[in-house]
Amino acid sequence: MHPVSVESGSRAALQIPEGKLADGATYRWAVRACTGVGCSPWSTEQSMTVRVQPLPPTPATQSLVIGDASLASVSTATDCDAAGCATPPADTLRVGTADGHLWATHLKADLAALPKGARVTSANLALTRSDCSAPCEVQQPDVYELSSPWTSAQSGKDLLTASGGETYASGTALGDVEFGVLVQSWIDRGGNEGLALIVPGAASAATYHSGTATDPAKRPKLTIEYLPPTAPEAVTDVVATAGDTGLLAMWNAPLNGGANSEITYVVKAEKADGTVVSTSEGPAPRAVFTGLDNATTYRVAVTPKNGVGSGPVARTPLVKGEAVAGGEARYKDYIQAYLSARNKVVTGASPTTADAAAQSPYGPVFNEVLDTQEAAIVANAEALATKGQSYVGISSALTDAMTVNGSADRVLVRATVIQTVTLRVDGVDQLSEDRFAKRFVFAVSGGTVKLESESDDAEAGQTLSATAAAGAQVSAVPADSAGAPADDTGALTLGEDGFPVAEAPAAGVRTAAYVNGSGTASWAYNNAGRIYKEYRSNDCTNFVSKAMYYGGRMKMRTGWYSSDRVWWRNPTFSWVPKNSHTWSAAENLRRHFDYRQKYYITQTYNLRPGDILLFRWQGDPRYDHAAVVTGNNQGAVRIAQHGYSAHDTLSSVISRNRANRTPIASIIAIRPVGA
Repeated sequence: MHPVSVESGSRAALQIPEGKLADGATYRWAVRACTGVGCSPWSTEQSMTVRVQPLPPTPATQSLVIGDASLASVSTATDCDAAGCATPPADTLRVGTADGHLWATHLKADLAALPKGARVTSANLALTRSDCSAPCEVQQPDVYELSSPWTSAQSGKDLLTASGGETYASGTALGDVEFGVLVQSWIDRGGNEGLALIVPGAASAATYHSGTATDPAKRPKLTIEYLPPTAPEAVTDVVATAGDTGLLAMWNAPLNGGANSEITYVVKAEKADGTVVSTSEGPAPRAVFTGLDNATTYRVAVTPKNGVGSGPVARTPLVKGEAVAGGEARYKDYIQAYLSARNKVVTGASPTTADAAAQSPYGPVFNEVLDTQEAAIVANAEALATKGQSYVGISSALTDAMTVNGSADRVLVRATVIQTVTLRVDGVDQLSEDRFAKRFVFAVSGGTVKLESESDDAEAGQTLSATAAAGAQVSAVPADSAGAPADDTGALTLGEDGFPVAEAPAAGVRTAAYVNGSGTASWAYNNAGRIYKEYRSNDCTNFVSKAMYYGGRMKMRTGWYSSDRVWWRNPTFSWVPKNSHTWSAAENLRRHFDYRQKYYITQTYNLRPGDILLFRWQGDPRYDHAAVVTGNNQGAVRIAQHGYSAHDTLSSVISRNRANRTPIASIIAIRPVGA
């Protein structure tokens, strides 16, 4: 076995190139945190055995043909200011220039016959030419998804306005355009204004049979292939860990979610005879049960559930709790005291970590770990003060805590920390709350107990699936991702202190608005701390993409999933690429915006809710974090993210990383306008 040392910042994630792990081999790893004043001890060693298995077969799809009255179609002259200024020949559709007009065609499918929860695998639009006999010269019209309603009572120019300036597909023969992700987006977001076919420039028109054509076989048809909605399959890799009067279970989502709807998990703690002693339900692949009996064996039963029904139950082997020396209550008290002491230093209630530890009867337990954090905490506070910001209140509460005997001299506490923070920005207090799944490791020697480390429990306890789904769980960034632009095009101007140089805009000056920015920001704010991370440690861009998609209604763009030009979500299965690369990796999203209508915002005073921030750390070759702006108070910018904390400020992110010796080198602020 060859040891490998990986040094990274607070955003560290283990990324292993394809082919570097051998089937059947077992690998071990340990982690420690380092600051400018030293490193913590190595964490408890973890192990993983790799098993490569063939993927399950794809279930059979069903077909739905939408045509006739269910597929409305009409052509309009886009050079007309009023409806009806020109009409195509009877029973036909036109796309392009003919009879002195530039024609476009609008089509809108009624999807009522598509079962609720269906997952679209493909969709094909078929139009039959009426102006020539096969073989005809193939037309390649641009396809636009409408952003607002349009009817034939409106003008052709109104259709262009409703279509916007961004194509769903272009430069592709109509028969080769994949409409599946577009149809899926109409289902996801509950809105369908149809699509428009428009030829760029003044190319000659092609004429097609319309929905009123005499021959039904020649009328437009949209053929949709879909997976009928079913209950989900069983969860995978479910593991139960017994502690002192407690039990923690973690698992991976089903490979087949069954339907295009959110999966929740019904989790039960059972005795050996099947008696259920406790039940929980929620969307996160994790559950904790407390108040159990160490003399009794238990197992965990996990049942996934979606809008269709419940899937098969998956049970763990029986496990039995074991008392920890001195009782579990003492370790919870240690952690609460440690968090409270740190909060005193962060808010300035204690000038040093030594002072904060000295005020606690449990100070000797955690003072060494706390001391390693002092330089970063103080540097963070000083940096924020220069921006008129300070933490004036922090409270931390433990919930779902479970204490586990580790090795002979280690005790682990796995708990959720609920942290409420009051940040004062230029005299105005702003409140936020975050939840963190944490793992605390204590070293026990005789009667002496020492806190050894604090880490993210969801990542430390992750179990990788035996299938290709593990690829998405390890890294959402392709290995061949290109580097950042040499000049960091469009980046905020950063001063020598590492913070943006913020100049107030001139009176009366306003930057162009992103029409769906409030929707993006609202979705991000409301969901940052609620939805779990699909990519575990690398979910930031997936979260931002969901905010733009569901809240901002940013349009899909079809194509090969690894192309920078495309952007789409694929909810079909987890063992094929879930989303386009541009949906799920920050650097790829940055490059994708080159194909979008957008503005670069270079002054923090001009940032608005819904703007997208992309971060590049010093020494990194690419941008590797993304967040959504949710508020701006005279240059004090608030963000929502899947990252260190769900709700944060831009200044806090910058100062915290500087304090941790991982300074941010560049920040790009982008306002999409083509939603």
